[in-house]
Amino acid sequence: MAIISCPYCGQRISDKATACSKCGGDLSSNTPEQLAAIEREKKNRKMQSLMNQSMLAMVLFLGGFGILYWWQPANHSYNQYLSNAAIALGFCWYVVTRARIIMLKRK
Repeated sequence: MAIISCPYCGQRISDKATACSKCGGDLSSNTPEQLAAIEREKKNRKMQSLMNQSMLAMVLFLGGFGILYWWQPANHSYNQYLSNAAIALGFCWYVVTRARIIMLKRK
């Protein structure tokens, strides 16, 4: 008896189980084609989630620049610190997310 991951939810289960105890997914009637389709679906969902995160990071980054450009906050003010933090956080989040997308594409 071996421990495998459920193709639907990723829960660790026995390879002898006929259904996943967490999600209830039927494991007895899956063909290799169905398992490949499930894996593609999971990868597509993960890719879409990362693309959404990338877009949110870019919006945060550009929002910080927008505050600096249009509001022109005074030096050492709350708005200046907020815009600088948004720029830094958005940039770092974007770079990390793009790296995760590249790693996911290589798998």
